[in-house]
Amino acid sequence: MFSFRSLEVFYWTAHLRSFSRAADKLHTTQPTISQRIAAMEGLIGAALFDRSAKPIALTAVGRILFRHSELLLRHVEAMERDLELSDRFEGTVRLGVSETIVQTWLATFLEQAARHFPRLDIDMTVDVTPSMLNALRSGEIDMALMLGPTIVEGFSCLKLRDYALKFYAIPDLVSTDVFSVNSMPMTPIITYPRNTYPYTYLREIIFREIGRIPRIFTNSSISTIEKMALDGLGVALVAEGALSDQGLAKMKVLQSDIELQPLSFYAYFQNGVRGEVFEQLAGIALDVASATEP
Repeated sequence: MFSFRSLEVFYWTAHLRSFSRAADKLHTTQPTISQRIAAMEGLIGAALFDRSAKPIALTAVGRILFRHSELLLRHVEAMERDLELSDRFEGTVRLGVSETIVQTWLATFLEQAARHFPRLDIDMTVDVTPSMLNALRSGEIDMALMLGPTIVEGFSCLKLRDYALKFYAIPDLVSTDVFSVNSMPMTPIITYPRNTYPYTYLREIIFREIGRIPRIFTNSSISTIEKMALDGLGVALVAEGALSDQGLAKMKVLQSDIELQPLSFYAYFQNGVRGEVFEQLAGIALDVASATEP
């Protein structure tokens, strides 16, 4: 009654609740998606989607077809696994990555992923965690390597590793090896964006301890944070291992009397069809992250 491709189109349109996002996912056009769905509705004689809802929603008939299409696609995925065809998976995974991972072990991860899935293309975006969370929820990306933990409906997560937060500065800016909470209001701090843990915690703890709000410069680019610190504009607070070797050679690590929780990174990946491919990629990320020195 329906071709495999039509069921795949229907599944991803229902899963992503968007004709345009399904088109992006399947590397086709929105009119093509709409035509296939319309043809399926013509064969059934009933609407599969309530197009007046924002975002689109499945009708009662659509929900029945969704259950069966998901089962069928999962059976195909299981068949490929049993026949040891997983390494022949062809397609594109849209991956979001935190810059800390870019600076540490991303290259090794991509190399290992290419070895395991030689026909897999990775469409990568480097962004901050809040933006990647929105992209996961809206279906713009399939998988993310980012800060956590947090709950994302329809996604599983796997903890990769922790990175300690460290203060770094050029010797001319801070003469001692200790960056105390009392001295923080006098020296600008350069760290991650305002909606991240390092910024909010620093602001809160310093104000609580001495009643003054510190001067904090924020940036989503670690390379920019490093450049600002090298120029003597402030003390950098970033994850251990995130700075370049050249930057580390010109700066020193400062001890502090405030206790900072480490940054925890997780792999978030889609459940459902092709979930096993994403899970294997998350496993590769875990192996690489665990073997990488900070």
